[in-house]
Amino acid sequence: MAKFMNLLSGQGKEGKEVLASLNLLDKHKVAVRMEVESANIHFNTRISIKSATVVIAKPLNLKEGLTKGGSVRFKVPDSEGKEVRMEVLTPHFNLTNGNPVFLCKIPKSFAQSNMRGASRFNTSRFTNVKLVLDKYPDSFRIVDLSLSGCNIFLPNKDALTVFNIGQPIGGARIHLGNKVSVKLSSMTPRNLRGQALGCQFTVDNEGPAKKYLLHLISSLERAEVDRYRT
Repeated sequence: MAKFMNLLSGQGKEGKEVLASLNLLDKHKVAVRMEVESANIHFNTRISIKSATVVIAKPLNLKEGLTKGGSVRFKVPDSEGKEVRMEVLTPHFNLTNGNPVFLCKIPKSFAQSNMRGASRFNTSRFTNVKLVLDKYPDSFRIVDLSLSGCNIFLPNKDALTVFNIGQPIGGARIHLGNKVSVKLSSMTPRNLRGQALGCQFTVDNEGPAKKYLLHLISSLERAEVDRYRT
């Protein structure tokens, strides 16, 4: 109890609310959906508080993605959208019972809401999820995808001339294999990191486009949770 009270005394008002939320999740063994920010990896897990550190159960097959100094985040269940973002202190640690975990620093405030508005899922293993433009002959492989945005791979510098950061592009579609096409009512390039171009989009409301994308995102989410089962 003394350690817990000492920890509380070092927190501001919001810091105490964060700590209280973490302790409630620990006490009631509530599962949360964790995101590794730098790797677009998601998994369901449970957390506990030990010696002023957040201990997070780690999937057995999560070998890469977590790095010291990196960040993970999750939405606090039943909290009206509050999110917790934590710095990773120790990416790989085994408890005395052999179970793998990673350790995080307790944050002093809640995180700003994720500006992407939706979780992105890695699609780099698929070769048939592509962005197609009416005014450009080549397609672009989508390496991650959400309900409102994606990252596409630019194979060369010539491809970059097609896009202007901040300038909307018309006639864009997402092809899911050879038979399914998701028409986008708008698409705007937002940032470039190496050969990955981040784009924001809205899906056309007419026809089954939104249904197709929702189905794909749901499938990707189920597959990722199964892959990184804790």
